[in-house]
Amino acid sequence: MNYDTGFQLGVMEARLKKMRKQRDEYKKQRDELIGDMTEVKKRAKAFDEIDNLIYEVFEMMNCFKYSFINENKELILDRESNIFFSLKDCANKLDLVVKFIHWVSRCCIENISPKRTQVFLQTGFELYIGKRLTKKDYEYMYRCFGNGLNSDGAYSYARRLLNISEGIQ
Repeated sequence: MNYDTGFQLGVMEARLKKMRKQRDEYKKQRDELIGDMTEVKKRAKAFDEIDNLIYEVFEMMNCFKYSFINENKELILDRESNIFFSLKDCANKLDLVVKFIHWVSRCCIENISPKRTQVFLQTGFELYIGKRLTKKDYEYMYRCFGNGLNSDGAYSYARRLLNISEGIQ
Protein backbone atom coordinates (compact mmCIF):
# COMPACT_ATOMS: atom_id res chain seq x y z
CA MET A 1 0.00 0.00 0.00
CA ASN A 2 1.41 3.37 -0.94
CA TYR A 3 1.28 6.61 0.96
CA ASP A 4 -1.69 8.11 -0.93
CA THR A 5 -3.81 5.03 -0.44
CA GLY A 6 -2.96 4.87 3.27
CA PHE A 7 -3.74 8.55 3.66
CA GLN A 8 -7.10 8.17 1.92
CA LEU A 9 -7.96 5.16 4.10
CA GLY A 10 -7.11 7.17 7.21
CA VAL A 11 -9.32 10.05 6.10
CA MET A 12 -12.15 7.65 5.28
CA GLU A 13 -11.81 5.90 8.66
CA ALA A 14 -11.95 9.28 10.42
CA ARG A 15 -15.08 10.22 8.47
CA LEU A 16 -16.61 6.80 9.20
CA LYS A 17 -15.83 7.17 12.90
CA LYS A 18 -17.47 10.62 12.90
CA MET A 19 -20.53 9.25 11.07
CA ARG A 20 -20.84 6.34 13.52
CA LYS A 21 -20.71 8.75 16.44
CA GLN A 22 -23.37 10.91 14.80
CA ARG A 23 -25.49 7.78 14.12
CA ASP A 24 -25.22 6.76 17.78
CA GLU A 25 -26.30 10.24 18.87
CA TYR A 26 -29.34 10.03 16.56
CA LYS A 27 -30.22 6.59 17.98
CA LYS A 28 -30.00 8.01 21.48
CA GLN A 29 -32.28 10.92 20.54
CA ARG A 30 -34.71 8.50 18.87
CA ASP A 31 -34.81 6.28 21.97
CA GLU A 32 -35.43 9.31 24.20
CA LEU A 33 -38.30 10.42 21.94
CA ILE A 34 -39.79 6.93 22.01
CA GLY A 35 -39.55 6.98 25.82
CA ASP A 36 -41.20 10.41 25.89
CA MET A 37 -43.98 9.18 23.59
CA THR A 38 -44.58 6.19 25.87
CA GLU A 39 -44.82 8.49 28.87
CA VAL A 40 -47.24 10.79 27.02
CA LYS A 41 -49.42 7.78 26.11
CA LYS A 42 -49.45 6.63 29.76
CA ARG A 43 -50.49 10.09 30.91
CA ALA A 44 -53.15 10.33 28.21
CA LYS A 45 -54.54 6.97 29.33
CA ALA A 46 -54.63 8.17 32.95
CA PHE A 47 -56.47 11.34 31.88
CA ASP A 48 -58.95 9.23 29.89
CA GLU A 49 -59.60 7.06 32.96
CA ILE A 50 -60.15 10.14 35.12
CA ASP A 51 -62.44 11.63 32.49
CA ASN A 52 -64.42 8.38 32.34
CA LEU A 53 -64.75 8.28 36.14
CA ILE A 54 -65.94 11.89 36.27
CA TYR A 55 -68.50 11.09 33.57
CA GLU A 56 -69.76 8.04 35.48
CA VAL A 57 -69.96 9.89 38.80
CA PHE A 58 -72.05 12.61 37.17
CA GLU A 59 -74.22 9.99 35.47
CA MET A 60 -74.89 8.45 38.88
CA MET A 61 -75.52 11.86 40.43
CA ASN A 62 -78.10 12.56 37.72
CA CYS A 63 -80.05 9.53 38.98
CA PHE A 64 -80.11 10.82 42.58
CA LYS A 65 -81.64 14.29 42.76
CA TYR A 66 -79.69 16.70 45.00
CA SER A 67 -76.73 14.34 45.35
CA PHE A 68 -73.31 15.95 45.72
CA ILE A 69 -69.66 15.25 46.49
CA ASN A 70 -68.30 16.58 49.76
CA GLU A 71 -64.75 17.63 50.68
CA ASN A 72 -63.92 14.06 51.82
CA LYS A 73 -64.52 12.66 48.31
CA GLU A 74 -67.77 11.05 49.42
CA LEU A 75 -70.76 10.86 47.10
CA ILE A 76 -73.74 11.91 49.21
CA LEU A 77 -76.80 10.30 47.61
CA ASP A 78 -79.36 11.48 50.18
CA ARG A 79 -78.46 14.36 52.49
CA GLU A 80 -81.50 13.95 54.75
CA SER A 81 -80.63 10.31 55.58
CA ASN A 82 -76.87 10.90 55.28
CA ILE A 83 -76.48 8.03 52.82
CA PHE A 84 -73.14 8.11 51.06
CA PHE A 85 -70.11 6.13 49.98
CA SER A 86 -66.48 7.05 49.40
CA LEU A 87 -65.28 7.64 45.86
CA LYS A 88 -61.75 6.62 46.83
CA ASP A 89 -60.61 3.54 44.90
CA CYS A 90 -63.31 4.06 42.25
CA ALA A 91 -62.14 4.01 38.65
CA ASN A 92 -65.23 3.16 36.58
CA LYS A 93 -68.94 2.33 36.56
CA LEU A 94 -68.33 -1.17 37.89
CA ASP A 95 -66.55 0.24 40.96
CA LEU A 96 -69.40 2.68 41.59
CA VAL A 97 -71.99 -0.11 41.44
CA VAL A 98 -69.93 -2.27 43.81
CA LYS A 99 -69.60 0.64 46.27
CA PHE A 100 -73.37 1.11 46.12
CA ILE A 101 -73.90 -2.61 46.76
CA HIS A 102 -71.43 -2.62 49.66
CA TRP A 103 -72.48 0.58 51.42
CA VAL A 104 -75.99 1.54 50.29
CA SER A 105 -77.88 -1.72 49.72
CA ARG A 106 -78.77 -1.90 53.43
CA CYS A 107 -80.78 1.32 53.13
CA CYS A 108 -82.79 -0.17 50.24
CA ILE A 109 -84.51 -2.89 52.27
CA GLU A 110 -87.54 -2.79 54.55
CA ASN A 111 -87.34 -1.97 58.27
CA ILE A 112 -83.95 -0.30 57.85
CA SER A 113 -84.80 3.06 56.24
CA PRO A 114 -88.02 5.02 55.79
CA LYS A 115 -90.08 3.97 52.77
CA ARG A 116 -89.37 7.29 51.00
CA THR A 117 -85.62 6.69 51.30
CA GLN A 118 -85.91 3.10 50.09
CA VAL A 119 -87.90 4.12 47.02
CA PHE A 120 -85.55 7.04 46.30
CA LEU A 121 -82.43 4.85 46.46
CA GLN A 122 -83.94 1.92 44.58
CA THR A 123 -85.29 4.15 41.80
CA GLY A 124 -81.98 5.99 41.41
CA PHE A 125 -79.92 2.79 41.39
CA GLU A 126 -82.20 1.06 38.90
CA LEU A 127 -82.08 4.12 36.65
CA TYR A 128 -78.27 4.13 36.83
CA ILE A 129 -77.82 0.44 36.00
CA GLY A 130 -80.70 0.40 33.52
CA LYS A 131 -82.40 -2.61 35.10
CA ARG A 132 -85.41 -3.22 37.37
CA LEU A 133 -84.69 -5.09 40.61
CA THR A 134 -86.99 -6.77 43.09
CA LYS A 135 -87.18 -6.52 46.86
CA LYS A 136 -85.47 -9.93 47.00
CA ASP A 137 -82.60 -8.61 44.82
CA TYR A 138 -81.90 -5.84 47.34
CA GLU A 139 -82.15 -8.24 50.27
CA TYR A 140 -79.72 -10.62 48.52
CA MET A 141 -77.36 -7.73 47.77
CA TYR A 142 -77.24 -6.65 51.39
CA ARG A 143 -77.13 -10.15 52.90
CA CYS A 144 -74.27 -11.35 50.67
CA PHE A 145 -72.27 -8.19 49.97
CA GLY A 146 -73.41 -5.45 52.35
CA ASN A 147 -70.93 -3.68 54.64
CA GLY A 148 -68.05 -4.54 52.31
CA LEU A 149 -68.46 -8.32 52.52
CA ASN A 150 -67.18 -10.63 49.79
CA SER A 151 -65.69 -8.08 47.43
CA ASP A 152 -65.00 -10.62 44.67
CA GLY A 153 -68.59 -11.82 44.83
CA ALA A 154 -69.84 -8.23 44.75
CA TYR A 155 -67.84 -7.59 41.58
CA SER A 156 -69.26 -10.72 39.95
CA TYR A 157 -72.78 -9.71 40.96
CA ALA A 158 -72.25 -6.14 39.69
CA ARG A 159 -70.94 -7.49 36.37
CA ARG A 160 -74.14 -9.51 36.00
CA LEU A 161 -76.24 -6.43 36.80
CA LEU A 162 -74.38 -4.42 34.17
CA ASN A 163 -74.09 -7.29 31.66
CA ILE A 164 -70.29 -7.06 31.68
CA SER A 165 -68.24 -10.18 30.95
CA GLU A 166 -65.76 -11.42 33.56
CA GLY A 167 -62.33 -9.86 33.17
CA ILE A 168 -63.62 -6.65 31.58
CA GLN A 169 -63.58 -3.50 33.70
